[in-house]
Amino acid sequence: MKKRSEPLSLLGLQSLISRLPNDHKQYTIVEEDFRRRQAGFGGELNFDKHINEFRPTYPFALLHDICLQYNGIYFQMDSVLILPNKIIIFEIKNLGGKLTVKANPTQFIQELNEDRKILQSPITELERKINFMNRWLKERGIDIPIKGIIGLAYTNELYIEKETNAEISFTHEIPIKLYNIVIERELLSRNTINKIARDMIQAHQEYNPFPLTETLNIAKEDIIPGVICPKCRRNGMRWSEKKWRCPVCSYSALDCHLSLLDDWFNLMDTSITNRQFRSFSGIQNHHIAKRILKKAGLTMKGTRRTAIYIR
Repeated sequence: MKKRSEPLSLLGLQSLISRLPNDHKQYTIVEEDFRRRQAGFGGELNFDKHINEFRPTYPFALLHDICLQYNGIYFQMDSVLILPNKIIIFEIKNLGGKLTVKANPTQFIQELNEDRKILQSPITELERKINFMNRWLKERGIDIPIKGIIGLAYTNELYIEKETNAEISFTHEIPIKLYNIVIERELLSRNTINKIARDMIQAHQEYNPFPLTETLNIAKEDIIPGVICPKCRRNGMRWSEKKWRCPVCSYSALDCHLSLLDDWFNLMDTSITNRQFRSFSGIQNHHIAKRILKKAGLTMKGTRRTAIYIR
């Protein structure tokens, strides 16, 4: 009932990597964060492909990427499956190498390329989400068992020292395990399942990290301006004869400023003025900039010199 879309933070980091100097003090951190989030999103897509095989005869609802709020605290769930007798929350991890799971205290240890790293425990993350989900549902008069499953996108070498509260499975195994669930007693009717799912979708609050310069505390003057060529990825396209032209590879197109505007809103501010657009794009003519901004699908607020454009 809710599909997964590419996270805004991932789109923003793509913009930032293309406009941050390679020698910037935060470049390596940003690049690593991007790779980690990209791998995480890839793992979630892998899970979606497998869970799509689950088509039981009884009513159910499946929702991907749900972020809810309870008492001012946000909790984001990779996927939620509502069944007649329980709710299952999935925490998806895309981790390479050998994984060792220890208890008391709970630890996830990853060994990859002779590097040993103790990770934040997804079991603890999942228990927190189950706790808040339980409270969120009871606030709406729903009392039903909630189970947590950690899905591993890689077929890792896995060693579990001691049984944990959360089940750990490889994503390709999950549909079969779900089919083996026996619905002995229906606690939720079809209508109730649909209502809970609709309530979740309505209450969902997508995290908006923009503008990233503020979120990540990066100076705006460190961001490299200019229209980037979509073909050769070089910066410095120029507006000539009603088209953008690349001086490096000679590629030309009408709409190359659209990705520049995406980068502006992702990185710099929630609005843009004619002057800011000219400075960021390299266009010098005020009237040409105005025409381009009007045709870019933005909403204009104010008039003349006070005009701003928002998306």
